[in-house]
Amino acid sequence: MASIGLRNAKYNQIDYTTKKYKTLTDSKVQVLGRLIDAKITEDRNNTELRADDIIAEKDLSFKGGTLSITVDDVTDEVYAELKGITISEDKEVTDNSENEAPEVGYGHIVTKIYKGVKSYKVEFLPRIQITKITADRKTKGESIEYNTVSIEAKVMELEEEINGMKIGDWKKVKSFTTLAEAQTYLDGLLTPAA
Repeated sequence: MASIGLRNAKYNQIDYTTKKYKTLTDSKVQVLGRLIDAKITEDRNNTELRADDIIAEKDLSFKGGTLSITVDDVTDEVYAELKGITISEDKEVTDNSENEAPEVGYGHIVTKIYKGVKSYKVEFLPRIQITKITADRKTKGESIEYNTVSIEAKVMELEEEINGMKIGDWKKVKSFTTLAEAQTYLDGLLTPAA
């Protein structure tokens, strides 16, 4: 099955008081930006105990991961929310060394094709924390060159139940035959559970 598209980068902050994702503004899940590429890298322990000349015990448990995405742009409001920054009344955004990025749930939709039939796969990470937002900037040359924004995040397992998901959950995927079904599912994952 080949991937032929990527869309719908969405997120919502985790509210640890209610153990749900935050209440939505205008009943809409926040869009991070228009996706260009995404890569989820899983990191596992690889520890062995050798006894009597054989591997007696091993630990290959999940220890984290990295999400790397590129989007067309990030608004000041989204940047501030993902980095834990307050925007001033006059719309000034100031990074401070004391700012701490909040933990959020994140998901996107991958368009796939197999034997001419399209499907739409939701890839969802219930708990991530943005570590870097890097914007490429270049001067205008003889022709216009589009610049993008790279985002890196730490992927973590849930340390407590959030939105009905269990402790230890770190990734969910589900495929659908229509884009509308996939979008509804993704929005449902990031909506506060009833």
